[in-house]
Amino acid sequence: MQLKRIDIAGFKSFADKTTIEFHDGVTAVVGPNGSGKSNITEAIRWVLGEQSARNLRGGKMNDIIFSGSDTRKSVNLAEVTLILENEDHFLPLEFSEISITRRLHRNGESEFYLNKQACRLKDIVDLFMDSGLGKESFSIISQGKVESIFNSKPEERRSIFEEAAGVLKYKTRKKKAEQKLTETEENLNRVQDIVYELEGQVEPLREQSSVAKDFLLYKEQLSEMDIALMVVEIEQLKVDWDESKKEMLSFEEQLAEKKQNLLECENQLKVKREQKMNLTETIEETQLQLVQAIQLFEQTEGQKNVLSERNKYTTENLQQLETSKELSNQRIVQLEQELETINEELVVKSEQEKQLKIAFLAAEKEALSLSGNSKETIESLRDEYVDLMQKQTSLRNEQSYLERNSYQLAQKTLKSDASVTELEKNIAEITLHFKEIAQELSDTQQEIAQKLLLYQEQQASIQMKRQALETNETRMYDALKVVQQAKAKKESLKELNEDYAGFYQGVKEVLKRKKEIGGIIGAVAELIEVPKQAELAIDIALGAASQNIIVQDEQSGRKGIQYLKQKRVGRATFLPLTTIKARQLPISVETKARNCEGFLGIASQLIAYPETVATVIQNLLGTTIVAKDLSSANTIAREIQFKYRVVTLEGDVMNAGGSMTGGASKSGNQGSLFARKNELTHLAKQIAQMEATLTEKEIEVRTMKQAIKKEETTLNELREIGEKQRLREQELKNQFETLEEKQVRFTRELKAVQYECQEAKEEVESYELKKTELMESLQKIKNEMEQINHQILLASSQNEEREKNQTLINEKQQNLRTKLAALKEQLVGLKKEQKTVSSQLENQQIESLSITNRMEQMTQFDGTHQMTKQELSDKLAQLSETKRNLESQLSKTKSEKNTIESQLNEIEQLTTRMNNQKHYLLEEKAKAEVAMNRTDVAIENRLGYLSEEYELTFEAAEMSHLLNVSIEEATRKVKLLKQSIQELGSVNIGAIEEFERVNERYTFLVDQREDLLEAKTSLYTTMNEMDEEVKVRFSEVFEDIRMKFSEVFPQMFGGGSAELRLTDPENLLTTGIEIIAQPPGKKLQQLSLLSGGERAFTAIALMFSIIQVRPVPFCILDEVEAALDEANVVRFGRYLKQFDGDTQFIVITHRKGTMEEANVLYGITMQESGVSKVVSVRLEELTDVPAGIN
Repeated sequence: MQLKRIDIAGFKSFADKTTIEFHDGVTAVVGPNGSGKSNITEAIRWVLGEQSARNLRGGKMNDIIFSGSDTRKSVNLAEVTLILENEDHFLPLEFSEISITRRLHRNGESEFYLNKQACRLKDIVDLFMDSGLGKESFSIISQGKVESIFNSKPEERRSIFEEAAGVLKYKTRKKKAEQKLTETEENLNRVQDIVYELEGQVEPLREQSSVAKDFLLYKEQLSEMDIALMVVEIEQLKVDWDESKKEMLSFEEQLAEKKQNLLECENQLKVKREQKMNLTETIEETQLQLVQAIQLFEQTEGQKNVLSERNKYTTENLQQLETSKELSNQRIVQLEQELETINEELVVKSEQEKQLKIAFLAAEKEALSLSGNSKETIESLRDEYVDLMQKQTSLRNEQSYLERNSYQLAQKTLKSDASVTELEKNIAEITLHFKEIAQELSDTQQEIAQKLLLYQEQQASIQMKRQALETNETRMYDALKVVQQAKAKKESLKELNEDYAGFYQGVKEVLKRKKEIGGIIGAVAELIEVPKQAELAIDIALGAASQNIIVQDEQSGRKGIQYLKQKRVGRATFLPLTTIKARQLPISVETKARNCEGFLGIASQLIAYPETVATVIQNLLGTTIVAKDLSSANTIAREIQFKYRVVTLEGDVMNAGGSMTGGASKSGNQGSLFARKNELTHLAKQIAQMEATLTEKEIEVRTMKQAIKKEETTLNELREIGEKQRLREQELKNQFETLEEKQVRFTRELKAVQYECQEAKEEVESYELKKTELMESLQKIKNEMEQINHQILLASSQNEEREKNQTLINEKQQNLRTKLAALKEQLVGLKKEQKTVSSQLENQQIESLSITNRMEQMTQFDGTHQMTKQELSDKLAQLSETKRNLESQLSKTKSEKNTIESQLNEIEQLTTRMNNQKHYLLEEKAKAEVAMNRTDVAIENRLGYLSEEYELTFEAAEMSHLLNVSIEEATRKVKLLKQSIQELGSVNIGAIEEFERVNERYTFLVDQREDLLEAKTSLYTTMNEMDEEVKVRFSEVFEDIRMKFSEVFPQMFGGGSAELRLTDPENLLTTGIEIIAQPPGKKLQQLSLLSGGERAFTAIALMFSIIQVRPVPFCILDEVEAALDEANVVRFGRYLKQFDGDTQFIVITHRKGTMEEANVLYGITMQESGVSKVVSVRLEELTDVPAGIN
């Protein structure tokens, strides 16, 4: 046999699949520290079955899976495959090549394959056991194992020699035999205990069996009378049921009538509510029309008031215009008089001017005669001067006129500006108010639309909620009916429980007086809680024992029996807690039963009960098995050899001993105490849930009514808010129109005033321009007058003499000239005044004409307004009539609505009364149903009693068990039979079968005890034989190794001697092994006293000795020579070569001497961080081997 190849993938640092081929001779695996050399050894150890992560240098087994590096992700699978060449069939398999594969997934799942066939780890371990190739064998030697040889105690060192001797399988078999012996002794003890227990049961059961047979005879006679009496009771109960049925049907008829009346009332309510809703809508529409009519009336009245204001304004303007016209006419007359006066004065002044000119001409002639040419010159200058003076005076008069008119126009302009400012202010205020009113009107209209939408939504919501309310009320009443029926049934069952219905008479009497008697805990059926699906099984399992009474102690039981005897009211079985012992299945039996399909559990484990009565319940049910069905029960009973009773969920029984009981009763399990108890519990939970649901529905109905009432209040509020907003809308519209008219009037007045103001300003500007021109003309005349005056003075100085002579003449001329100039000035002034007055007169006449035209227009407008006003008055009268009609219609509709509401309230009150009557009838019907249910339950109990106790239907009982005697006689006979049964005392009906079962079991266990004793003797013999075999094999192998070690040691050390010694030669099964060595040049001494290198070399010599005595196909050496010096390494390497051809060596090393002796070198590198790679070279194929391979 030879190690051919190893495939490694995902194991530790070998991330990629790596294959290493192994050849004959020595294969060396080299590489730097940390490169992963030793991972190859650990891979081989792992695939051979190593289970300790610590031995593989890990914390947990998952650590052997490649966990990733800086450049690689982790993998999820580690796999190692070992290929062995088995042509010599060293391993006991019919294959020339064997592959062993082990896989480990990161989720912890492992896989093992032998020649690619899935197998167990145990199969691989057994294959290599005692072959020298196991995971702990001497074929895999690491530096730690070498150290363990010289560091371990002599007793621990023994395992290496046992592996070499091939006795591990014997030791393993002995260990299994010891375990089996322990089990056999345990079974023997259990069987012995059971036999001892059964020995005390057989005789009492024999006596109980005899009493039970007498009891069954009396019981049969009692059954005949009991069934006949039960038939009579059932017939009477049926009569009672029929009477209750009649009452219930009567109430149902009345309920149907009430429901019909309620339906009619609800229909009337629906009609009245619809009428009320229609009237409400009519009222709302009428109110809306009334509001619109009021709004239109107020709008028309506002228009009429506006026209009245306009008429008033027109009348006032006409009066003002008439006054203005009268003043204008007066002014015209005044101006005409002034103009006439001016004209007359002009005539007088013109005549005076004419006389003065004549006198002046005469004076000129006289002066000419005196002055000659110089005088003419001076005179001419003086004439010019006078003309300039006249012009100057005329211009000054015109200037005064312009200034006076300019002042008047300025005052008028100021007044006009003030009027413009006031009007603009009024218009701005109106515009601002106009915008505010417009915004408020828009907001109000939006609010009206929103409120209308809300009103409609609220109406729809109320209608939907009313419909939902009706539905919920119906559901509430239905739920109330169901609750009442459930409560009635619960009360009926509760009364039956309180009356202990279904219990035997004696049991019933004791339970009713348990406080009086004292020490009574309760009946078995009372104290246990049975799951619904197990009711029938537990009921059948307990049988009559379900009515056994559990008491505190024997004294309490005696009190109960004494009470029954005194009262002569029946018999009962008492179970004292102080005497009843728990019974349970043996573990082996329970284990067998549990492994069978259909096993549901032990009866005592499937139910709940107080801890205080656990021993009694376990006594009754601790050895009863519950199975799914009869087939499963049959299987389980056969598996446990028919030693214990098996009950199915359907009530079938596999009795101890193999008998079978089964079938079905007509009433099923309805009459059982457990069914009634569970039904009562279920009803209590169901009623609690239904009452919670009913409360929720009542709260929901009440909440819905409150919500509807609240929404109706909100609806009324919305209606009132809508009416107020509509009135406000109309008020804003009226204000809007009034402001619009004011704005138009003020705008018109503003334009007129602005026009007059503009004209006045233009006239002022014209006057200012004329004033400027006059000032320039006056300045020019003044300059000319100064120049002429200078010329006159010059001429006068030349003719001073002549002037003296003419002084008088000149004075005269001057006087005339002055008068003439003054007169001319007066004429010019009068002419200008005449012109001004004429102009004023013309303007006044134009103004009078304008006033007349305006008066005509206003008179025309007034007529038009009077016609419009009349139309508005007529419209107001019509609107007033419409309003009165709408108010009358609204009042009438509201009255109808009030009538409908009154009728609605009456119908609702009637509905309430009828609902109360309906509830009363429901309660009465429920009471009748309760009576029926009670009667039903009583009938069912009696039918169940017939079915359970006698397996009879009522019809069969009625036909076959007629009462041939009177009820009194039958009652007397029943009493006597019960007394006879009571005199028998406590009867164990099951004692008959129990005696047969226990007796059979007792015989079986006695036989089994003998078999176990024989098996025990046989195991002791086998263990002794194995010990002898181990001694022989160990002794032979130890002697061979000792002799070989004494040869190998001097060969490897180059001298010296060594030997192996047994620490306890007399006890070969436990003796330890000491190593005594004497290296060259040293004395013989214990291994522990040598140097580290010497100890290691000695241990290696021992390993080589073992290999020569017990050759192995291959051997893995993992740095075993690490502690040796160079010389010893060379010796180690050379010694390896001696095994060439016999044993294949795989050496993990980094020592030069070992490498030089290798046939094949494998280099382990980590070119990629964290990932091991293999490089191989066959040394004999190299032509030049470098000295010193690293």
